[in-house]
Parts: sequence; C-alpha cells; structure tokens
Amino acid sequence: MAAKWVVAFLWALVLILPYGVASDAVDAMVGIDAAAGEAIVPGSIRDRDDWRPNIDRRISAEMSQKNRDQLIVAFEVALERVQKMEECRDLFTELGAEPMTTLSGVTFYPMGRREALPNMCRGADAYTMVGGGPTWLCRDFWRLSDKRAAMIIIHEALHHAGLTEWPKDPDGMRSVAINKMVAEHCGL
Repeated sequence: MAAKWVVAFLWALVLILPYGVASDAVDAMVGIDAAAGEAIVPGSIRDRDDWRPNIDRRISAEMSQKNRDQLIVAFEVALERVQKMEECRDLFTELGAEPMTTLSGVTFYPMGRREALPNMCRGADAYTMVGGGPTWLCRDFWRLSDKRAAMIIIHEALHHAGLTEWPKDPDGMRSVAINKMVAEHCGL
C-alpha cells in the first residue's frame, strides 16, 4: 500500500513541474508552499483571470531567443483571448477539451532539420501532431505579429485537443480555414 503512494507521489511530481502557480492563495488551496515549488491547480482555479501557466518551462532550451521572446508575448495574448472570450473557449470545449489545460500543456520546440519533412515550413509557421506531442515552431516565427503568433498558438493547441487537418484527414479543415476560424472566434 505504501509503495502505491510513493509511486503516485513521484508521478505527481513529474506532472507538477511544468505548471505555474498564480498566488499564495492558490498555493494554500493546493497545499503547496510557494517557496517549495509549483503545483497543478484544479480546473476551477485555472479558470481564474489571474492564473498563468509557467510558459518558460514549456519552451525548449534549444529555441532561438527571438522565437522564445515572440512565443512568450504571443502566448500571453492567446491566454487572454481564451480566458476572456467564450467563443474562443468554445473551440476547445466543442472538441471535449478544457481550454486552459490544453494551452498550458503544450511544449514548444524549434523546427530543426531532423524534425522537418521536406518543405514543412514553407507556408506554415508551426506544426503539431493531432492529439498531442510537441509543437514545432518554424525558424521565422519571431517575424509574426503578436496577434498572428497568438492565432498560431491557439491553432496548434486545437490540434492537441483533437482537431484534425487536411490532407491527413480528407474530411478535415484546411490550415487556412482553421486560421480564419481562430481569428474570428478569438478576435485575432
């Protein structure tokens, strides 16, 4: 019985580290001292306007500084839109996903030669496998406007939530249509 608790505790630590904690009040609610570390916060707390995931821990150390800086700014814009705009949140909930959990669970890596399929970044700014995995940012992500970059972050997070895309799914939306949908529903 004690071994099960130890295993559960270790798994909890693995899952806890990537998430940020909003305040001492949240720390008290989840039973964690702010000086001791961070914790996964329950969904109802994640919905608070002042809760922010620790995006810096979700970005690969290999990311260029220019892409990192743009990603941090655009992620804040994306969070703000998802938190404040019901139509934007609905894009996730219609897929059966909790918006803030989905966004805060995305990890970001630079698209390198190893990962890139031929011409992967021609006409694309990022790439994500449907259902999860990292989001790969193309080299010129830093050149995007803050709004366009936020739209791309939400677009890719929707793939994490299960949204398929043509041509892998013959019935899926095209990338341009997904971008248009995100722009309209999220005010981007």
